[in-house]
Amino acid sequence: MATVVLVVICLALLPYLLAGYNGLYKRQHLGGIDMHHPRQQDARLENKAHRIAASQRNAWEALGFFSACVLAALLREVPPQTLTTPAILFFITRLLHPIFYIGDWPPARSLTVVIGIGLGLYLAAWAG
Repeated sequence: MATVVLVVICLALLPYLLAGYNGLYKRQHLGGIDMHHPRQQDARLENKAHRIAASQRNAWEALGFFSACVLAALLREVPPQTLTTPAILFFITRLLHPIFYIGDWPPARSLTVVIGIGLGLYLAAWAG
């Protein structure tokens, strides 16, 4: 159980790390961070900076999906040891996803999403 909780916490931190990385790019390419209109500023991002912002949004989406899948497994009283391996594998896909997204490797990025969805569904429906 502790491993699954740790994975959820690490997944919750990932979007913030990507936001920090995005902030560095905003400073380099746009001269600073617009704290009053950050979404309007994001709309002006291009290329790598745009992909960083998009990977951050996707990280938030994946956190919600994974958390719901873990909750479903816990409500079904799935043994914690059954959740550990798929949770770690999901976390690995989520670490790889921004690398592939920022690096502009769409097939690899899509593959990590498909694998992650499969792992989440396994947790929610078939584990245990």
